[in-house]
Amino acid sequence: MNIFIARQPILDKNYKVFGYELLYRNNLNNYFSNDISHNAATSILLINSYVHFGIDNLVGEAKAFINFDKHLINYGVAKLLDKDKIIIEILEDVAPDDRLMKNILELKNMNYIIAHDDYTKNNRYSEITEVCNWIKVDFIENSKEEIIFIVNRFKNKSKVLLAEKVETKEEFEWAKNVGFKYFQGYYFARPSIMKKKNLPENALKYVQLMNELNEKYIDYKKITDIIVTDISLTYRLLKLVNSKTKYKDEVNSIHQALTIIGTREFRTWLSLAMVKDLSNYETNESVRLSMQRSNFLSKIAKTSSLSDYREELALIGTLSVIDTILEMDMEEALKNIPINTELKLTLLGKQTKYSDAFSLCLLYEKGNFDEAFKLAPLIEYDIENLSNAYFASVKWADNIYNQLTIKTL
Repeated sequence: MNIFIARQPILDKNYKVFGYELLYRNNLNNYFSNDISHNAATSILLINSYVHFGIDNLVGEAKAFINFDKHLINYGVAKLLDKDKIIIEILEDVAPDDRLMKNILELKNMNYIIAHDDYTKNNRYSEITEVCNWIKVDFIENSKEEIIFIVNRFKNKSKVLLAEKVETKEEFEWAKNVGFKYFQGYYFARPSIMKKKNLPENALKYVQLMNELNEKYIDYKKITDIIVTDISLTYRLLKLVNSKTKYKDEVNSIHQALTIIGTREFRTWLSLAMVKDLSNYETNESVRLSMQRSNFLSKIAKTSSLSDYREELALIGTLSVIDTILEMDMEEALKNIPINTELKLTLLGKQTKYSDAFSLCLLYEKGNFDEAFKLAPLIEYDIENLSNAYFASVKWADNIYNQLTIKTL
């Protein structure tokens, strides 16, 4: 399954890119589909931006402008995102109330930049406009006289004015002359669509996780066990941790990743993922293999000299097919997830303290038993246990796989 994002550049008066507005798309048709709500579209856009594409790959050093409606602001979704990377666009039809204004002001006090989207002279919601840092003025819906009125209204209020829907060079030159600092529109570029292969999804896992997260006493071991058997969830969680930039190359296990994120933030992120994925249930043989390897490596570690590293080896097993699923080489697939360097090197085929166990797993899968028998003593593993451990892992993975491929929706 392919996923899509459109982006349109936002430039300064010297044609230098300041940022990109990121736009939801569900195919190669370059327009918004009205068969989906704005908050669902933004939820999907955020998951795709941060997990599948990587926000840095989409915008580089520039800012990402992302539309938010009332529900997403009130739900705290914006707080999941890097305030130095994104600009929150409040949609023009969002009506203010006490709860919304409190949450917008909280975001502003946290130094998030707030923009008012598609602003017109007849805008009814001055409460929101007053707290916004940026005003995006619609050049199609406003006449020149109305635009000048808007510029005069805000010129002494420390607002950054952006001219949007600029379609000609003449409009661009006129906008510069009347006081606009930033510009967006078809004159510069139409939204360009980016396409990427999606990860397989296991909708049942989201339901299981939500049930665990809603327990009075949260069992992190149960949550870890659910996540580590699913390559999609594992990859997404690690990419979420990576969005907290200071944690790059520090994560050793799923439990540690959950500790970094925190229960509340993880629950919010999981809800976003569910919006996108519950209607797109899918799995494949690569997922089965990742489950099998995760369990097999955990069993190998348990009765070897690597018994203190069961979680690390389980994570290696889960991620060992990520290159196949994403249809890219392993180095590129691992580039933006924050597992520690030694785990990463193991997956890249380098010699590490985990590599003998990982090689033992791969050799046995391939039926290269002579080489497997040579490796087992290096990690103090009784080779007599290998066959039983392997077939127990195959049976376990088949059972989990079969449960997950039963559609209950």
